[in-house]
Amino acid sequence: MANSPSPNLKSDLFNGWNLFALIVIPMCIANGIAMSRVDLSDPLGISGMIQFSVRLAVPWVFIAFASSSLVVLFPGNFTRWLLRNRRLIGLCFAAGMAWQLLFILWIVLGFWDYYINEAYSYFDLSEQIPGYLIILAMTITSFRFGRSKLSAKQWKALHKGGIYFLWGVIWSTYWFELFYYDDIQFIDYFYYWMGFAAWGVRMIAWTRKRSTQAVT
Repeated sequence: MANSPSPNLKSDLFNGWNLFALIVIPMCIANGIAMSRVDLSDPLGISGMIQFSVRLAVPWVFIAFASSSLVVLFPGNFTRWLLRNRRLIGLCFAAGMAWQLLFILWIVLGFWDYYINEAYSYFDLSEQIPGYLIILAMTITSFRFGRSKLSAKQWKALHKGGIYFLWGVIWSTYWFELFYYDDIQFIDYFYYWMGFAAWGVRMIAWTRKRSTQAVT
């Protein structure tokens, strides 16, 4: 009985689209409250929302990135629940990044001069455009109608390569923040180490699986 699934983790409330709603609705409310507290007629206010919205999204990509490895290292009800809901957790990240994209487009279209002179970075752009294209492709192919357009091999390559790319872009952002900027906040450390731990979990799980295969 010790290994029987927790009634809470089996509940419809904490699985599937209900779980998505439990995460995304508060995320939307938080963005709405933050918007009401900044001056959106000022590009600095919109820049603040870009940063705020991505901070709400980041944890979900790290959790999705690590979930399949956590169940290898720590098999149990909770990790199996994470793996079972990995697709919805990934979609929570996509929803959070949709908010960031909204604010990026807001500043680009509404404050072009500020964007070009103050916010524009070729390096950032080289990450953002591929990143959003990958998020869009992974989101579409997370549903049956999109997945049916790809072979199993293509789908696996997109989602495995995509999650590594997204993890790398986001984690490297916090790496740059810690080592190259002065306005460091606690959350920057937290997300840096959360991302590092997610990568570490994947590497340890990969090593364990390789060792098991070698023995067998």
